[in-house]
Amino acid sequence: MFRNYLLTACIIAAIHCGGEADAQPTGTNKAEPFTESTLIEAVFQSGLRDLKLGNTDAAIEKFSSILAKNPNLVRVRLELGLAYFLARQWNRARNEFFTALSGDLPEPVRTKVLGLIREIDARRGFDWDFSIGVTNVGNQRNYDTDQIILNFSGIDLPFTLNRERTTEFGLRATGSANFRRPISKKLLGADAVAFASLSFDVTEARNSQYDDYIFGARFGLRALTRNTTSSIGPVITTRLIGGNIFENRIGLQAAFEGRNQSGGSVFATLSGAQLHNPTSASLDGHEIDAEIGVRRSFGGRGTIDASVFFESKDVDDNLENFIRQRFTIFGQINTTGGFTLRPTVFVENKRFRTPSVLFTGNPDEESWGAVLRVEKNDVFIGNGFSPFLLMNYQRTNSGIEAFSYSESGFELGLERRF
Repeated sequence: MFRNYLLTACIIAAIHCGGEADAQPTGTNKAEPFTESTLIEAVFQSGLRDLKLGNTDAAIEKFSSILAKNPNLVRVRLELGLAYFLARQWNRARNEFFTALSGDLPEPVRTKVLGLIREIDARRGFDWDFSIGVTNVGNQRNYDTDQIILNFSGIDLPFTLNRERTTEFGLRATGSANFRRPISKKLLGADAVAFASLSFDVTEARNSQYDDYIFGARFGLRALTRNTTSSIGPVITTRLIGGNIFENRIGLQAAFEGRNQSGGSVFATLSGAQLHNPTSASLDGHEIDAEIGVRRSFGGRGTIDASVFFESKDVDDNLENFIRQRFTIFGQINTTGGFTLRPTVFVENKRFRTPSVLFTGNPDEESWGAVLRVEKNDVFIGNGFSPFLLMNYQRTNSGIEAFSYSESGFELGLERRF
């Protein structure tokens, strides 16, 4: 029944959407064979047949190849979202549906698409994600100087910081496994889903001191309406550096998203965690994080987001006891050639609560940076993996020159698509 509901929604989109959402996505004149438009139409119809036969992998490849030539075809994007849904790639399906909301769609279809997003958030069962790539590890920070002046009883003395300079390549793997089950009782008048999620972010280097493993678990309840998704539940993470446990976190996180029919949304998260570091009691304490932002899809081919983030970390260690604020603009754009570009730019302020009395300057930091992730959507390697490239750069200026630095990094790898 649920699959029929999805197919009905996409059929409605095919019948009622004008322009690129028409039954022939390219506006093909069938009296003109051998044109590019005719070939695109043939691939599109072949993808629809694959969907009817349940061959979602082939449908994803065909719809992706069409969008690589023309990312403005909203009808094709809706069918790609459906193919991802049937392949149980929920995040990708949700992203395609949300992006399509800003296309040329009539109101009944917009309502149906919002319903599909709601049904994705209410899905039951199991799904998983995985990516693997090569990245740079080690000390990527290029400090302005290693010389620092400290004050001892009114006397300024220069010191040279002995910093690790080694860098090398490492292997990074990330992934998650998610479980969901609807429950019969309502939660604040909304449909409710119980969920559990296990995640990992593992970096393995030839030099074991650069090994960095993060494992996490989150579970709780999610409340759903057609236009909103809310969740609350505990979060547990542990981090190992160089093979030793560095930090354990136990906390609680609440999240909210509200959506409208034109492809706009507002989102927010609030979390608090208790921190325990087995190697140093001075790093034990607690942390509070909050973020609020807005998202807007545009042109049926991309999204733009802006958010404000606040973090308060309270521990005894002077260099880890701080308040941090960040403003970020990010998003995605699907381009010709089968690329998805995901740029991010940010500015950040970090204020230390209890700077060391030995410092002769103010260690507070002002930072800015940029991240660009490039995904190739129409290339599939092995069992449904596509390549990606991630590049980042950050500049941090401190009142103490020895703490000012530039930092860059990259990752080149493959991510699962189906």
